[in-house]
Amino acid sequence: MKKHVDLFYQNITKQWGNAHSLRTICELTCRNLMECFDVHHCQLIVAYKGHWQSLVQLNETGIQYSFPPVVISEETHTDIYQSLIGQNSTQPFTTSNGDFHRAWLPLLRREQSIGWLIIDFPHVAKVDIEAFRQLCTLLATEIDADLLSQTIKTENSSRRHAEQELRNSQYEQDLLLEQLQAMHSISFMLWRTKSIKEMLFIAVDEGKKQLEIDRMAVFLFDKEYRMHGTYGTDIAGNTIDEYYFESVIPEQWYAARTLEEKEYLAVQENTPLYHDLKQVGFGWSAYIALWDEDTPIGWIACDNLLTGRPFRTYHHQLLKQYGFIISQHLVRHQAEDRLKRLNRDLEKRVLTRTEELNNVNKMLEKISRLDPLTNIANRRVFDESIADEWRRAERHQLPISLLIMDIDHFKQYNDYLGHDAGDVCLKTIAHGLADIEKRAGALFARFGGEEFVLLLPGQDSKAAVFSAKKILATMNEMALPFPQNEESETKTDSIVTLSIGVSSMVPTQGSNYKMLFNTADKALYRAKGEGRNCYRLLL
Repeated sequence: MKKHVDLFYQNITKQWGNAHSLRTICELTCRNLMECFDVHHCQLIVAYKGHWQSLVQLNETGIQYSFPPVVISEETHTDIYQSLIGQNSTQPFTTSNGDFHRAWLPLLRREQSIGWLIIDFPHVAKVDIEAFRQLCTLLATEIDADLLSQTIKTENSSRRHAEQELRNSQYEQDLLLEQLQAMHSISFMLWRTKSIKEMLFIAVDEGKKQLEIDRMAVFLFDKEYRMHGTYGTDIAGNTIDEYYFESVIPEQWYAARTLEEKEYLAVQENTPLYHDLKQVGFGWSAYIALWDEDTPIGWIACDNLLTGRPFRTYHHQLLKQYGFIISQHLVRHQAEDRLKRLNRDLEKRVLTRTEELNNVNKMLEKISRLDPLTNIANRRVFDESIADEWRRAERHQLPISLLIMDIDHFKQYNDYLGHDAGDVCLKTIAHGLADIEKRAGALFARFGGEEFVLLLPGQDSKAAVFSAKKILATMNEMALPFPQNEESETKTDSIVTLSIGVSSMVPTQGSNYKMLFNTADKALYRAKGEGRNCYRLLL
């Protein structure tokens, strides 16, 4: 209990110092009783104009402050009325029922009772009512001073009214000038922000500080006109992230005036104040509409919950101007964000199209280097490779060998079985011989028609002859049947065979790869002329 009492006094001591009115002090007291002691019912009774009257009441509906106070009658406040009428003591006492302990705490001023603070504590709370004497003394002082002030003001209002109005006017002019300068400073800060979130945080945090607004929050609308929180102010005055908040637009006075009647500012005095749609006090409330031309995009909500500062006459123009500034920056940031998203989408599309184009180019490059029928390297690849390998062999003085292969009697094969069968034969041979030579740099390619080539960089004549023998053996193993035509004058083998011309050289200065090719070509013709299905080597 002592811990709760100490926390209670720490809070009200700090908060009362910023309070500008008795109403604020009373509301702060009620809220701290709720927070520290779980109190949900209390009442502040004062002696005013010869009667006991209710100044403040806390119940299920919230905190109600009434000035002038409400007269306590037997019809409206039966239990309190009877206890007060029959009570002459100036000492605190308690009563009880099944749900709570009711503490009756007198408010004494110059040993006279000027009121009662009546608090309903939960039964579970072990309350020492002596701990609240200090609270009663402080409240009595504030109430006495305020009621005395009210009396003095009433008696002297005619004389002092003009003077006060003049001072207020001068004071407000000075404040307006200061806050116009402050608003210029805020606008400069907003221009330097890098994102909407940063801009909204500064709009709320700096707006409260420099425009002397207790609480401020910015709400934005989506396309379905639901309101979303951004940054706001809690009931302790701290700027907090309220992006969690989302709600339909409430059917409140400010919604109709700002959205339907298209007013830039809607203000109401002595109205309930809310936090997260729950009432937390009374004061003035202002809603500033944010617009993108004729389209509403949000609100700035302001109130005086914490200090009870009055709504100044200059606030009308000041807050309208502030709303205009925030709207400008908000629309600017939203346009920049849309442009950034558009650029990102465009860059992504360009990257995607570039990647697709690269893949197509790679595919085309690959296709352009393959023979479309046999799917092995084509003549273009062979021509590039033999020129490159010849230069390398010349530079390092290494041997280079070449095999040229030609299918024997292939014209007869096509004439007898047709070109489709000939294509199948070419593909079968290409597939069977493609991996026959696996040494580094070796290239097996289709040279044209029924001719194939095998380039062997770094290999001498012995290696080339070994490859030729291996090719002939593989053809014999494949044993592709060769159709026999009795009418043909040319005798052929019963299977498809190859003739191979082999050449091997070490390049010398002034020579070129055409010498290697021509020599292999001559060797091929010799193999053809000496019986086919064999190889011949020329050096």
